[in-house]
Amino acid sequence: MPEARATGYQPPRDAFGLWQEQPELVYLDSAASCQVPEPVLQRYLQYYRRQHANVHRGGYPLAQQATQLLEQSRERLAHWIGTDAEHLVFTAGATHSLNLLATGLTIDWQAGDEIVVSRAEHHANFLPWQRLAERHQLKLRWLDLDPLTGGLPATWPELIGPRCKLLAVTMASNVTGQIFPVAELCRQAAAQGAVSIIDAAQAVSSVTLDVAALQCDALTFSAHKMYGVTGCGVLYLSDRIQQQLQPALLGGGMVAQVSEAQSQWLTGVHKYEAGTPNTAAIVACAEAAEWLTEQRQKGLSDYLDGLTRWLVDELGQRSWIQLLPRQAPALPVLSFFSPEVHAYDLASFLAEQGIAVRAGSHCAQPLLQHWQHEAVVRVSLAAYTTRADCERLLAALDQAYQLFADA
Repeated sequence: MPEARATGYQPPRDAFGLWQEQPELVYLDSAASCQVPEPVLQRYLQYYRRQHANVHRGGYPLAQQATQLLEQSRERLAHWIGTDAEHLVFTAGATHSLNLLATGLTIDWQAGDEIVVSRAEHHANFLPWQRLAERHQLKLRWLDLDPLTGGLPATWPELIGPRCKLLAVTMASNVTGQIFPVAELCRQAAAQGAVSIIDAAQAVSSVTLDVAALQCDALTFSAHKMYGVTGCGVLYLSDRIQQQLQPALLGGGMVAQVSEAQSQWLTGVHKYEAGTPNTAAIVACAEAAEWLTEQRQKGLSDYLDGLTRWLVDELGQRSWIQLLPRQAPALPVLSFFSPEVHAYDLASFLAEQGIAVRAGSHCAQPLLQHWQHEAVVRVSLAAYTTRADCERLLAALDQAYQLFADA
């Protein structure tokens, strides 16, 4: 297989201050949170240094400028995912978004109605629906994964039937990196009259999002998963779901009129944004989207695909390592375990060698329980990952095996 760097893409390590401070660090936990490039950090700091004020409230120039920056960021991010500004809500993160949806949706639930989720869901896209099902005596139906390929079985359309009123599905597994056919899933849900919600938090850094093509009712992701800063979530809401969604949070900034007797909400997406927004993080998120687009134009996607395939091949040559099933298309995310060495022992040894990976259930316990695993090691690549990083990982894994196997 050709080396990943043959694509011509050069990881922009100099854009990340972390490697100026820790040049030997191998950071392979980007699925948890990406490092933040300097242009995004500078945009964040510029806002607080020169442009900060509370938005949508003050009439003085600085407040008007801050408001304009936020709304411009809304327009930029809406365009980035294929929609317009009146469909985009800012939240604190994808978990916040999904809880807002579960709390505010006004669906006419009847006992026995169904919510369909995949076995690959992050807890954030399962726990809110589990609680909703308990409250309304609903049935949760699972889209199980093929144990050989990691994808959905051919029979999945049978599970989205006439009793399904809501589909909540991840675009890609945060454990295996497997990308799922969410556009087809949404079409099947629409045919049953069900609401469709996509958790794109894991996919956003690798997959170009187009909500118009997906035809989903809602989609969400977090900025820190796409080279932005923490504290900003992006939530797309279709016209249809806005008619069914009541504000889950009430307070300043989302009301048109308040009296002792009753109150009237603002129309449009602003009624879902009670309180002071994290404007700096929102502005930085728009900058991160532009930075990520530039990296993709330089060949980032092909680079990471090639590097990941090479790493999968190398790991597959080690008989003591077993990879969780995945097939193309997939993210630059993979997980493995060893019957001979515990996942936590491997991760701890790697940490001692300056290699950051994550061991555990990765907030996806139903998936690992279904596959009868307590914990696995996850490796996730990003724009700053080099071939040398992966070679160091492989060498350290070999050392760990020799150490623990002889113990």
